[in-house]
Amino acid sequence: MGWEEFIFKKTYNTVREIFSSEKDPSLKDKIVKLSELKPRLSVLAKSLTGENIEILTAEKEGGFQDQIYFLPECYSHGPDTFSNIQFYIFRILYISEQKKLGFYWKKGENKTRSESLKAAEETYPQIIASLRKNFPDAKSLLGSVEKTEREFQRSIIKNSNVPENLSLLYGIWMSSFPSKLENRILSQDLLSQKKENDKIETELEGIPRERIETIQADLKSQEDYTLMHQFEKVETAEEFQGNWRDFDGSDTLSEQEEAIRELDLRHTVRSNEPTHSVFRTDFFSGLFAGEVENDRSNENPISYDEWDFKKRKYRKDHCKVFPKKFPDNNHGFAQKIFQENYSVLNSLRSRMNRFFNLKTSLKRQAYGEDLDLDAALHYFSDLHCGQTPAENVYLSDRKRLREVSILLLADMSLSTDSYVDNQRILDVEKASLVLFGQICSEFGDRFRIDSFYSNTRNHCDYSNIKSFDEPWERSRDKIGLMEAKGYTRIGPAIRHSLSLIQKEKSQKRWILLLTDGKPNDYDRYEGKYGIEDVKKAIQECERSNVGVFALAIDKSAKQYLPAMLGKESYRILPNPKELPEALTDFFIKLVR
Repeated sequence: MGWEEFIFKKTYNTVREIFSSEKDPSLKDKIVKLSELKPRLSVLAKSLTGENIEILTAEKEGGFQDQIYFLPECYSHGPDTFSNIQFYIFRILYISEQKKLGFYWKKGENKTRSESLKAAEETYPQIIASLRKNFPDAKSLLGSVEKTEREFQRSIIKNSNVPENLSLLYGIWMSSFPSKLENRILSQDLLSQKKENDKIETELEGIPRERIETIQADLKSQEDYTLMHQFEKVETAEEFQGNWRDFDGSDTLSEQEEAIRELDLRHTVRSNEPTHSVFRTDFFSGLFAGEVENDRSNENPISYDEWDFKKRKYRKDHCKVFPKKFPDNNHGFAQKIFQENYSVLNSLRSRMNRFFNLKTSLKRQAYGEDLDLDAALHYFSDLHCGQTPAENVYLSDRKRLREVSILLLADMSLSTDSYVDNQRILDVEKASLVLFGQICSEFGDRFRIDSFYSNTRNHCDYSNIKSFDEPWERSRDKIGLMEAKGYTRIGPAIRHSLSLIQKEKSQKRWILLLTDGKPNDYDRYEGKYGIEDVKKAIQECERSNVGVFALAIDKSAKQYLPAMLGKESYRILPNPKELPEALTDFFIKLVR
């Protein structure tokens, strides 16, 4: 960077910071951010519609597309925090009623922004009238929010002739996502080329986008590309204009962050090239890949059905699961984890010892250390009535007998390559599996460790790290070979896990799922389709007397796990360090 660029950058940043609205001290105590309210707003939206509504950040006014609600990133037009929170409640009520009344563009209707704003403004009175009729208790809230926004707009325009802009109240009309198919692809094109040193080094929160366009990479153009003016350094970032360049994957995100935030980024491309930085944002494209050809003819997959909630029937043999064993060539990994987590391991041992050394009192025994008062009462009652009493009137304290089989199923998709509190999720998962496996092994319990990821329905990889009968000492180092790749097609993984654990004869059989909770894949597995398939797979487990419990580190899992697993069948951890303790908590609760 030259001295001219350095001076300009410093001056620009200083001026921008001085005039930034975020620095206004009057906003600090009253501004409300969507990220803080999203979980509660999501529950409200789901209650109003009966659908699995997902809430994302809007670019401006916001609206809805199918089951996606877009709301402003923050709101501060009210005089206090309470009135600004009311705005978000108003928008959830309004959008839900708008959706119910069918006030939105249908598929294929491509309207301009001005037309969409005008349509939203014209239907505003009808939607408000419907809300007042259907939710009479919300009349004061509706009136208060509208009054607050009108007063704010009047304070801005003052004596000018500019009309009020109430678009934050009525939003903008959007259309349903088109069911567009991408070109046919080969599953080999999706295989990860990730190397050991290909780790994500920088991760930044991106710019909200309501609609993006996914395009196919033109590999021929990339190969033909040559930089003609090599003497001229190009240090600019620009939006995609159809000119393809190499995906070098280098980490320059921190250096280019300011420039990137100035661009209108709306194009994404799917590639198997490794990356070292992530500019993350939530969006829903509504697109999915076409049928993916299966070119793994030399392998023998296991086919599983998949639930189609719209047709309310299974798609027979729709998914192909490829079981495989992890190789054994990472000696020393487990010992390293033990050394780094010596105090944690000892703490877990102490907890388990205290619990399993407790004795259970068995009632109505022929011999025992104490008298069973209930049994003794029945004894004398029978004796008084002239009946022959039962002589089992003692309490006997015995150690707990455990008949438990646990299958730990670890999500190995690319989402585990992200960081929470400066810790990579996959690294925490691997350490936790080693520690928990050691505890289970020392206390003589049957357990199995598997992992999964997917690259479309025809390519669901299911890897076994330790089988139920395999010695722990021979398999624990394999955990170090786990690496993040692919997507998260949870349904086939659960169904294959069920087929394995059903062979166990233990009284209690459980599948313990470690995941971020969001079903997704290269082809169709987004949104409600994936959630309903996972829910159906869990119901299949319940019918076979196999329990399913999920542990998640990603806070966004709150949006998905309740819909898939139901109440008290999951736990979301605010800190990755809590995972080993959470695994132990689950196990103690299981055998209690």
